[in-house]
Amino acid sequence: MKVGILGAGAMGSIYGAAFQDAGHEVRFIDANERLVDAINRDGLTIDRHDGAVQHYAIPATSRPTDADDPMDLVSVHVKGFATGPAATLVRTIVGPTTVILTLQNGLGNEEVLREAFPANPVLIGNSIHSVSVVGPAHVHHTGVHDTHLGPSDERWFEAAQRAGAALEGSGFRYYVHSERSIRNQVWSKFAMNCGCLAIAALTQLTTDEMNASELIMSSVDELVRETCAVGQMVGMDIDADERVEFTRGLFQTAGGKASMHQDVEAGRRTEIDSLNGAVVRIAREHGVPAPLNTQISALVKGREMAMGVGP
Repeated sequence: MKVGILGAGAMGSIYGAAFQDAGHEVRFIDANERLVDAINRDGLTIDRHDGAVQHYAIPATSRPTDADDPMDLVSVHVKGFATGPAATLVRTIVGPTTVILTLQNGLGNEEVLREAFPANPVLIGNSIHSVSVVGPAHVHHTGVHDTHLGPSDERWFEAAQRAGAALEGSGFRYYVHSERSIRNQVWSKFAMNCGCLAIAALTQLTTDEMNASELIMSSVDELVRETCAVGQMVGMDIDADERVEFTRGLFQTAGGKASMHQDVEAGRRTEIDSLNGAVVRIAREHGVPAPLNTQISALVKGREMAMGVGP
């Protein structure tokens, strides 16, 4: 397959490498020209959780053109607020049969991609891997975990099976799950992320440090529970007790810095609007309060204002 990885940051890097390991022709697409130059000049370096260091030669571009061949699969790994511009960036390499896969954090990305590519199969899902950026074209894959994907419309389930099978020859092969009904799974990770990412961003603590504090983990628990309650209200079959237990278990093995922690540390805009902010919007639409998500969203937005980033 010809696979385009849209977004060559932490998560995009490990999936680009995995698709290449599985024998596919991979290309990174990223608007960050410095990152593209680093990948093309030095290659991609991945420090694995087991101590191995792997190097990959994968071409990258910031400007796909009409002369480029269409991709069979475009896997999207950009921040939620960048999904619209990113979709425009790859329009020239999305052909009539190209499958679009989003493993992005948060809610709202599916709708943007389906509007941008109304005739193409759009797959949704999530990744539980943990990855930290060491430097340009250099990441640390701190934790190997599951990938769940499925069709945003049931008629595209076969495309989801093919996308999952495309990773069979990689190190992810035992961790990829293609599911016909995927939305509960999307909300399951969403609840976990809403519980921990904003707190990690504000405290600037690693997951190990957060896990060592019962005070902090209790706050994570309560955010997870409130998010699950909103999910249940919109029809998701999601168990708050299970999500709390899963999140705590993941913290015991993940290690490293959460993605939103890395964003604040680097002075970048966060995904708060696609995460806790989305919980607040959904709750308001249904006339119910979500006080914890409202407060944590306001604090992160305030941090963004202090950094001079964000809308």
